[in-house]
Amino acid sequence: MEIRQLRAFTEIAKTSNLTEASANLLTSQPAISAQIKALEKELGFLLFHRNARGMSLTSEGSQLLSKAEKILSFIDDFTDTALALNHNTVKSIQLSLNTDSEVLRIRQLLDQFSKKFPNVEIHFKDVKSEEIANALANSQIDAGFYYGKIIAPHVTQVKLQSFRMVVVYPPSWNIDEDKLTFEHFSKVQWIWTTKGCPFYKETIEYFEKNGYHTTKIMYVDDELLIGKLVKEGIACSLLAEPIAAQLAIENKVKIWHGVDLTVDLNFGFLKEKKNDTMILKLTSILNKIWKNIDTT
Repeated sequence: MEIRQLRAFTEIAKTSNLTEASANLLTSQPAISAQIKALEKELGFLLFHRNARGMSLTSEGSQLLSKAEKILSFIDDFTDTALALNHNTVKSIQLSLNTDSEVLRIRQLLDQFSKKFPNVEIHFKDVKSEEIANALANSQIDAGFYYGKIIAPHVTQVKLQSFRMVVVYPPSWNIDEDKLTFEHFSKVQWIWTTKGCPFYKETIEYFEKNGYHTTKIMYVDDELLIGKLVKEGIACSLLAEPIAAQLAIENKVKIWHGVDLTVDLNFGFLKEKKNDTMILKLTSILNKIWKNIDTT
């Protein structure tokens, strides 16, 4: 019996879904499925009922779940204590931010991480989404947040949430959002994301598919700078809804919800660090932070 098999068992019990469980454990679906089958073979009975809707615990599985959770809790506690006692352990970790810290829930991350690693400092760096793959490869950061999907064989990606994209326009336009249509926005100037941004291609394809034509006057990769330029009445733009909402509260922009477009917020790190204790703790904390908050 292996620890990874117990982690697979408890995670599937929580999610009732192989795909979601494998994503949470940063492994593949075939791998986690093989771990459960091996554990069931060793035990001599099934732990889960399998059906089209997912996986549910058998009677035997239900009786073993709390015991498995206790074992893993003891192991995690042992690891945390060992790290605290090991003076050779790295005492800092470099994380990159791609947007506002409040949107990324950094305060919650720090609160929970500091309880686990009180002697470890987190150093934050601003790294654009399109630059994170190189920053990881060059050891400039250990992990980081970014928008969109990055196709890089050396990066492991953890999806945290999908944000709706909205159009932001100058408050000086003084137009009722309910009366706006995209025909209006096709006649004005736009600030567009940079071509290196992972989200650029998706946005272009969405606009072309829907027959939306825009006049692009500049390309900007900083959300707060976009907000400032929009406030000054220079042009309108697209922003992730949490950022747009903050700017709207400050009366820097107005929001139009007329586009059906989303962007994924991801957390990434080098695949070779997949089993690193610090990275495992970070991803575990992030999963709890983002999944414990209702996003419906």
